Amino acid sequence: MKIAEARVLFLSCIFLDMAASSLSPMTTPQQQRQENLLAILLLNFPCLAAPKRAQYGGGIIVNPQFNQGTKGWNFTGKGAIREGVSEDGNRFILVHNRTDSLDSFSQTVQLEKGTFYTFSAWIQISKGSETVAVVFKTSDGKLIRGGETIAKQGCWSLLKGGIVAQFTSPVEILLESKNTSVEIWVDNISLQPFTAKQWRSHQEKSIEKVRKSKVTFQVTFANRTAAAGAIISTEQTMSGYPFGCGMNHQILTSTGYQEWFASRFKLTSFTNEMKWYSTEKKQGEENYTIADAMVKFAKQNGISIRGHNILWDNPKMLPDWVMDLPPEELQKAATRRLKSVMSRYAGQLIGWDVVNENLHFRFFEDKLGENASSAFYSMAYHLEPNTTLFMNEYNTIEYSKDQAATASKYKKKLEEILSFPGNAHIKAAIGLEGHFSSAQPNIAYMRSSLDILRTMGLPIWLTEVDVGKGPNQAQYLEDILREAFSHPAVEGIIIFGGPEISGFDVMNLADTEFAATPAGKVVDKLIDEWKSGTRKLRADSRGLAQVSLFHGDYKVEIYHPLTNSSTTISFKVTKETEHSTVFAQIDA
Repeated sequence: MKIAEARVLFLSCIFLDMAASSLSPMTTPQQQRQENLLAILLLNFPCLAAPKRAQYGGGIIVNPQFNQGTKGWNFTGKGAIREGVSEDGNRFILVHNRTDSLDSFSQTVQLEKGTFYTFSAWIQISKGSETVAVVFKTSDGKLIRGGETIAKQGCWSLLKGGIVAQFTSPVEILLESKNTSVEIWVDNISLQPFTAKQWRSHQEKSIEKVRKSKVTFQVTFANRTAAAGAIISTEQTMSGYPFGCGMNHQILTSTGYQEWFASRFKLTSFTNEMKWYSTEKKQGEENYTIADAMVKFAKQNGISIRGHNILWDNPKMLPDWVMDLPPEELQKAATRRLKSVMSRYAGQLIGWDVVNENLHFRFFEDKLGENASSAFYSMAYHLEPNTTLFMNEYNTIEYSKDQAATASKYKKKLEEILSFPGNAHIKAAIGLEGHFSSAQPNIAYMRSSLDILRTMGLPIWLTEVDVGKGPNQAQYLEDILREAFSHPAVEGIIIFGGPEISGFDVMNLADTEFAATPAGKVVDKLIDEWKSGTRKLRADSRGLAQVSLFHGDYKVEIYHPLTNSSTTISFKVTKETEHSTVFAQIDA
C-alpha cells in the first residue's frame, strides 16, 4: 500500500463504527486507533478465511465470540442451533434444519429511545451464496431490518448495519435468510450504543478532518525578514464541496426563482427537462428547447450541471411510444437517444445517470438481455470517456425494508457493470437518491450502507435528497445532510426542493415571497456553517499564522499596521492537501 493511500484510508476509517475517541470512553486512544484501523481493513476485505474479532468487544452483546458455547443465546422458530469449532479452534454458532427465513438464534437486548446502535457480525453459509440480514424484532412483533450482507460458502463476510431506537423496549436480534436449506454460521457479533451527543461529536470531528485543511501563512517583507504583526484577512469566495439543488423549467420565467437559486447554489440537476420523455415525446421528434434554455441559464451563473437521466429502467418513466417497440427497434431507439443527448451536451455536464434505477426495474434487461445496462454504460463511456457515469438508485440509504436496492445489492450490480468487457476504466460514481419519508431516518443504517459502498473506492453522491412533509421535516433534513457531509466518501450532495413557485411537491424551501421555510432555513444555515467566511489572523514573531479552512477558493488581504503596506492574493484549499503553506510578501 502506498503511503498516501494509507493516509487516506486511516482518515476515512474514523467513520466505520463511530471510532472517534469521544464516542468510546472506555477505550484508550491506542485501542481506539487499533479499532479504527481494523474497521477499514475489515471493510476492504469482505470475505476472509477467518472472522475478525468482535468490534467494541461486542458492545452490549452477551458472549459475542461464543467462547462460552451458546450461553446467552436462544433459538426462535423451528430448527436448531449448535456450536461449531474451526480447525484452528475458533468457536462460532450455526443454525441448521431451518424451515422459515427467520428461523434463527436470538438474543434479547434493551434499546433506549434516541440512542444510535451500530451492528456487526461475521457470517458464513454452508453452500453457495445467499443474502443474510440482521432483523430487530420488537416486543409487539414488528420486524426492523438493520442491514445485510451477501454471505458465501468457505469464507466469512462482514454484516454491517444499525438502528436508531424510536422506543425504549427490549428487542430480539435475529438473522434472516430466505434460503432455508443453508446453514448460517455466525461469529463475533457486536451491538454498540452511542448517544445522540456522541454521534454529533463524531460528525463534527470528521468534518474537521475530511472537509477542511490546515493552512499556514508565511508573511515577509521585501527584504525577506518576517513581517511580525501582519494582519491576515481571509474570505472564502467559493465552496470546494459540491452542494447543489434540483432545478426545473419554472426558473426560466421567474426572476425571483433565478435570484433565489443563483445566490445559493453552484450545482444542479434538472428534475425532468433532460429526460427522454421530455425531449422526444413523439418518436423521431426531438425538442431540446427547454433543456437548452436551462443550460444557458446555468452557464451564465456559473452553475455546474449533473445530467439526469439518459435512460430509465422503469417503463412508466419512458416515452409512451417506446413501450411496444420490438427488441431490435428498441435497441436502435435507445442507442439514438443516448448518442443524441450526450453529444448535444458533450463537455458541458459533470456527469450522467446512464440507466436510472436499474435495481428496482429492468425494462431494458427484459427486452434486450441481462447485460443491457452494462452495454449502455459502455456506449456512454466511449462517447465521453472523461465524464463521470453514475448508477442512480433510491432506498439504498433511506429504507432498510426495501430489499431490492440494499448497499450489498447495489455494490454487486455496479461491479457487474464495471466488469463488462471494455468497462473497467469507466469513470464511475455511486448515486444515491435520498428520498426519505416523513418518519425519523435511520441514520445508523444510512452510515452502515455508506460504509459498505465506500469499499468500492468510488465517489458517492446523494443526488435527489428530500424529506416527506411532516412536523419534523426540517430536523430530519438536517440530520441527513449532516450525516452525508461528514462521511468521507460522500463527495457531493444535491437536494430536491425549491421555492413554492418551482412546484416541488415534497419539500418547499421558500414560500411565494421567497422567504425561507423551516427546511429552507436548515439549508441556508448549513451552507453558511460549511464555509469559513471571513477570518482575521495576526502573524507571530516569525511572520507565521495558521488556520483550519474549509476546502474552496479564498481571497486574502494582508496588511501591516506599522508600515501601512498591504497585498491581496488568491489561493485554493483542496482536499488533496492536508496542510499547505501560503507565502506572501509586503513592502517594508
